[in-house]
Amino acid sequence: MLKQDLPFDAVAFVCTHQRPDGHPKPCCADRGGSALRQELREMAAERGLDARVGIFASGCLGGCELGPTAMTFPDGKMAFGLTERDLPALLEELDEGG
Repeated sequence: MLKQDLPFDAVAFVCTHQRPDGHPKPCCADRGGSALRQELREMAAERGLDARVGIFASGCLGGCELGPTAMTFPDGKMAFGLTERDLPALLEELDEGG
């Protein structure tokens, strides 16, 4: 495996997956995943963390029934049922992890 310097100390992938209308399975996009990702990006920028902490949109991370879902690295943790109230703690963990 090729090892390179990473551009960020820590990253979060927030599911923004959108399923077609009428699909029997829920999706994070319909549960606010895109808005949560954007808010987390803005919070990181306001705190001056955007150069060290990357916040990215992702496709399905699983756990659709428990979404919105996020996965963080380098710790490899998953967050299910993410809400606005969870974002400060998530960002703090990303800052500490980096």
